[in-house]
Amino acid sequence: MPNTRAIRGATEDKPSVNPLFPLLLLETLRDMDRPEEVLEGEDLTASMPRRLGLSDVVFTQIHRFRGEVRRRRPQTAATVEDLIRLVIKRHDADEIFMEAGRRVARRIWEERSGPARRMVRLLPAALAARSARRAAGRLFRQLQGTAWLEVHGRPPSVRMVGALTYRADPGGAACAFYAGALSELLREYTGREHPVAHPTCQARGGDACEWTAG
Repeated sequence: MPNTRAIRGATEDKPSVNPLFPLLLLETLRDMDRPEEVLEGEDLTASMPRRLGLSDVVFTQIHRFRGEVRRRRPQTAATVEDLIRLVIKRHDADEIFMEAGRRVARRIWEERSGPARRMVRLLPAALAARSARRAAGRLFRQLQGTAWLEVHGRPPSVRMVGALTYRADPGGAACAFYAGALSELLREYTGREHPVAHPTCQARGGDACEWTAG
């Protein structure tokens, strides 16, 4: 029988989302919009304002959420959903969400002590996979907001009803955030790549959103 743990989401108005979610989403947006080169004759005063990630609004919000991260102050689901709605207007939204999810997982991994990380890397494959499942449960509890959450161990998978990404983006592109987070977390814990599929999505008419690692 698969190892499963179901976790109820937070109430609507209770701050419960790790502030790394909005911070790294905005930082990823900013990094995507940084020009790699300036073309000869390009008028930056005209082109830069069209780069949303380089706007004063995004700069101000990044500064704000860095403070929230330092204070370890959780955010409300509504705050994060508003930022998701901002990003989904982009043609490269799925790429931004995937990379932001990876960054969150990487940041959580790097917050562990050096000895703890080295110990995980020395574990036999089965124990490393078990540690990864537990870590996935801890991480997704910090990212679930108001969603109902269930974490499975074999194969590693996460199931949500009412995910933040679906609530803010009925089109489904934002769900790539959780795929990126799960994939990167498993890579850090096991030392190998784990492609993550999103076979069921509420945006596509499913009764839940599910992400399953290969």
